[in-house]
Amino acid sequence: MTAPLQQPAPPISPIWIRLWWAVLVPLYVLSPLSLLALPQLRRLPRPLWWVLGGYALSQQLPALLSPEPLLASLLALARTLLMFGLIGAGLALSGTSWLRGLAWGLATVYATALIYSGLGMTELTQQRLFHPYMTSITLGLTGAFGLWWALFAGGRWWWRVPLGVVAIAILLLSGSRGGLAAAGLGALLGSLVRLRWQIALSLLLTLGLLGGGLYAAQRFDVSSVTRLLSTDTSGRDVVWWNAISVIQSAPLSGVGSYRLGARFAPPGGQCVLWTAPNNPVPACPNFISRLGYPWLIAHNVTLQQLAETGPLGLLGLFVLLGVVAVSAAWVRDPLGVAVISGLLLATATDNTLVVPSPGVAEIFWVMVGAVLGQLPCDVPVARWPLLGWPAGLTAAGLMLALSLPFLASLKVPPPNPAYRLSTLIAPTTVKTTQKYSVYVQFDLPPGKYRAELRTCLKSCTYLVTVPLNVQAKIAAPLLAFTQDLYPQPRQRLELLLYPGDSTLRPVPFAQRSWMVEWQP
Repeated sequence: MTAPLQQPAPPISPIWIRLWWAVLVPLYVLSPLSLLALPQLRRLPRPLWWVLGGYALSQQLPALLSPEPLLASLLALARTLLMFGLIGAGLALSGTSWLRGLAWGLATVYATALIYSGLGMTELTQQRLFHPYMTSITLGLTGAFGLWWALFAGGRWWWRVPLGVVAIAILLLSGSRGGLAAAGLGALLGSLVRLRWQIALSLLLTLGLLGGGLYAAQRFDVSSVTRLLSTDTSGRDVVWWNAISVIQSAPLSGVGSYRLGARFAPPGGQCVLWTAPNNPVPACPNFISRLGYPWLIAHNVTLQQLAETGPLGLLGLFVLLGVVAVSAAWVRDPLGVAVISGLLLATATDNTLVVPSPGVAEIFWVMVGAVLGQLPCDVPVARWPLLGWPAGLTAAGLMLALSLPFLASLKVPPPNPAYRLSTLIAPTTVKTTQKYSVYVQFDLPPGKYRAELRTCLKSCTYLVTVPLNVQAKIAAPLLAFTQDLYPQPRQRLELLLYPGDSTLRPVPFAQRSWMVEWQP
């Protein structure tokens, strides 16, 4: 009979890592300090060194073939080292007692968001929750973190119960559907990993609070919460279609890590540090503006990875994720399963794995290290194949599940005669690329639509979208687009027609393109 696997003793975490972990969420700019934890990777079992090495190689080889090989190689190395540093920090924090320190940072973010939103808005419940430097999406995910920590991090009830209640409030008021879905999946799978009546009771109470909050929001028309019931993808279909054009421009190598944003940046785009409702938007310093918009993302992990590192980089990432997911289930860590599964679901519509980030991806990779740190180091090599085919199948399943926008774009339907363009006034030769104007009129069935104008060089980027409401027996209105173009001799403009509500399918209903030449 084979002896059961023995879990390693929890390590003694360095004090600086514990302090860094406690303030990581509100002070996420400190995430590069995790590079000091790279030596912790020596604790990993030797087979996992091959997994990390394979991932690093899968990012470097495409970079050498990208349009900017030297820059792409350096950026890929920087991203890989930051990820590995965060994993090393997780190895040092793999004892659950050390991981609880994150609650202090979460509480700080919650208090800041509630104070800031309450002071900055006339009606807190009628707009999405805001934070001085975090988006509503990030706040929703921090609410999910608080819920997971309250359920699975252990410790005294006097801090877990208040943290969980406030986390649910933050999650609802943020209006983040991705955060809500991540919180639900993580809580469910985390409770299934280690079935105990206390966890089951806590989960039932949590579901009751979430359901009660949604019901009350509907009764009292709390718009910041009722949007959670919507299925609209908030314009992500347009972003996905632009990302696919980037993939088509460099199908094997990608454009390089952090270089997707340079392709997404519109002509004359302004760099801002963060959005602030009803307040002046702070402009970026010059050194940030020169980075090339790395914060513009594809809002899908598969599209992001394909656009930046090609098929090899995508394969390397998902092999690593497959090993991580199987390891979390193997060690039966409910907190690790909750965080990893929840953020993997969220990365289908938001890039929650790309570092650096507003603390979200950092928590994911630290938790990866915490999970891997619980693997027994004395497992015979003959038993490591247990992570072989399960990890491979898990990686393939994750890739398939998280690639829906890409898979939906592979089959482009033939032109539909119901969507006709009756009028198009668009100059093909201009003396200036500023304030280029296009006038369009459609002949469409009744319904709500969106008309998007985008410009294409090596790939395409969004310019402007105009909503369109077509009523029965009434001619569609004449639409006017006015936007700056790239100061280039030639570029292709495309007019795209989308349904009024964003969907998971990025392919437009109809498309029309023409060339514009700049002759100053």
